[in-house]
Formats: sequence, structure tokens, C-alpha cells
Amino acid sequence: MKFKVLGAALLSCALLLGCGDKAATTAKAPAPMVKIQGKTMGTFYTVTIPGTYEGGEEALRKISEEAFKEVSDAISTFDPNSEIARFNAFDSTETFPISNYLADIIEEGNRQSLMIGGVMDFSVGPLVNLWGFGPEGRPEKVPSEEEISAVRAYVGHDKYELRRENGKAYLKKADPRVKLDLSTVGEGLGADLLAQKLDDKKVPAYMIAIAGAIRTKGNNPQGKPWKVGIEDPKGEGIYAAVCPLGDGMSTAGSYRNFFIDKETGKRYSHAIDPRTGKPIDHYTVSVTVIAPLTLITDALDTGLLVLGAKEAVEWGNKTDHAVYAIEMDKDGKAAASYSRAFEPYLKCQINNKR
Repeated sequence: MKFKVLGAALLSCALLLGCGDKAATTAKAPAPMVKIQGKTMGTFYTVTIPGTYEGGEEALRKISEEAFKEVSDAISTFDPNSEIARFNAFDSTETFPISNYLADIIEEGNRQSLMIGGVMDFSVGPLVNLWGFGPEGRPEKVPSEEEISAVRAYVGHDKYELRRENGKAYLKKADPRVKLDLSTVGEGLGADLLAQKLDDKKVPAYMIAIAGAIRTKGNNPQGKPWKVGIEDPKGEGIYAAVCPLGDGMSTAGSYRNFFIDKETGKRYSHAIDPRTGKPIDHYTVSVTVIAPLTLITDALDTGLLVLGAKEAVEWGNKTDHAVYAIEMDKDGKAAASYSRAFEPYLKCQINNKR
């Protein structure tokens, strides 16, 4: 559902490594757990709970899909009755009333974006469509500078305004053509909301995975930290194993969703830099972020992918954020770099200073 995911933040990009190590699962009978899988927000989800869950799979599926529906009702661009779809269809610069829930999402997403220079932009959808990575499909040729400039006229953080008055929230377009797409944080929102519902039920341990958005709590059925794999950009299995250690985790990548210009042979990534209106042209192919909430990681990883590995990792070190980036050169050789705050997750050890 999100632009970034449309490539690498699918479950294939943050691969679930199962519930324990191979030796443990081959030497003993499988540990008891409740596990469900399904579809939501245009992608796939998996929820795993060690031991038992009151009501079993049916009850777990019910609470999961209720959480996902609540998110979709607010931000889905496919459902014409969702809040954001109705705002997008509102062909006016007058104020448009929205729920405080939707306002909170936009406010937090923009807050995170401003931390990285505004390169995650909820209004970038028209540019994504122009380059052929949206629902309108691939263009016959690369957009001209004039076409890019024309669309950029109604893309940007300054092209819409969020207002709060007397406990109510409103959105206002600077141009009637403005459209917002919050799908870049949709999976993270779903994972966070379901985690909250499971916490309310005092569930001691779980792993929630919606595409590349992961939330974990406690340990896996074997009593060990949950492990998630970051996919090798060459498609050769796992590049790195990571233990989220109870935090949220998500990955944005650019090595699955791209097109090659038939005339020039140039490769164009689906990750659009809102500062230029064009796809990124550096060698960074994925960025993984770990933070307490997957709303935060989802809001950050796309923008950090746009910035590129060097700047992303430097930002992580400067701000004490856990950032892991993979670059792949023109010869197909991959190399990773990561911030200091990411190290405990690679070692699967809790950093007592965190």
C-alpha cells in the first residue's frame, strides 16, 4: 500500500526468520503458538503469539482485522469512503473537517519528516503517478522537465495545512489538486494499533508483521528474541538478521520496484525525491529503521532512503536513531553501514544505555 513498499518493504524485504533457531526446532517438538496470516492494505500480514490466545485463531483474526480496518477507514486511498479519500476528492481550498485520529497521524508523520529535512512528503503521490509507480501505470516515456514542474506546483508540505480548533481538526488545501497519500505509514499504523490492543489484553509476547512493518514484544515460542531478516538486495536470501528487541522495525527499499527507459537504458527507482520531483539516482537500495513505534519507523525509512546511506547513517549517529542501510554498486556488490544505535539489534542484546 505504500510507495516505498511497493518495492522492498514487503515481507520479502524484512523476512521473518521463524520462531527459533534450527537446532532448537529440529531437536524438540514445535513450541505451542497461535499464528494467523491474511491480507490487508494491499499486502500481507502475519501475527504470531507464543503459547495460547483466548479464543484461538478466530479471536486473534477478529481483533487483528478490526485494527487494520480502523486504519484503512482513515487513510485508504482505494476506499472512496475513507477520510483521506474524501479529502482528496474535495475540490476546494475551503477547510475540510477530519477526525483527531487522522490529524494525529498527519501531525506525527510530518514531525518525523521535518527531522530529516522534509523528504518524506504525504503529498508526493501525484509525482509517483507521473513516474508510473502509482495506480495509473507506467508512462510511455520519461516525464519532461515541464511535466515535472507542473506537478510539483501542487506537491509539498506547504501545499496543505492542518488546523486544530476547539478540540476539532481540519485540513485545508492551498491548491484544489492537492492529494495526500498516507500509505507510507499505513502498515506501521496497523502494527502499532494491533500491538496496543494486544497489550490491553495483557498478551505477554507477540510478533506482528504487515509487509515490512514489524512490532514485537517478549520472546518467541522458544524463549529467545524474535529475529527478522533483512533481504539480500540480490535476492540471495538474508543479508542480515536483526532482533527488534520489543521495538518497531520497518524497511524501505528500491531494488524491486523500478523501470528501465527503453531508449536510454537508465534505471528509475520508485523512490521519488520531493525536492527534485525525480527518482533517486544513488546506490542505496534499502534502509531499515528501528524505534519504539512502527509509525515512526515507517515515516523515517522512506525519507532516509531518499537521502541515501551516508547521510542516513550520519543522521542516525547524530540523533541516536537506529538506522541500517545497504548500498549496491554498479557491479552488484552490496555493502552495509549502520548507526551506533543499531548495533544492539544486530547482536540481539539489549543495550542497557537505551
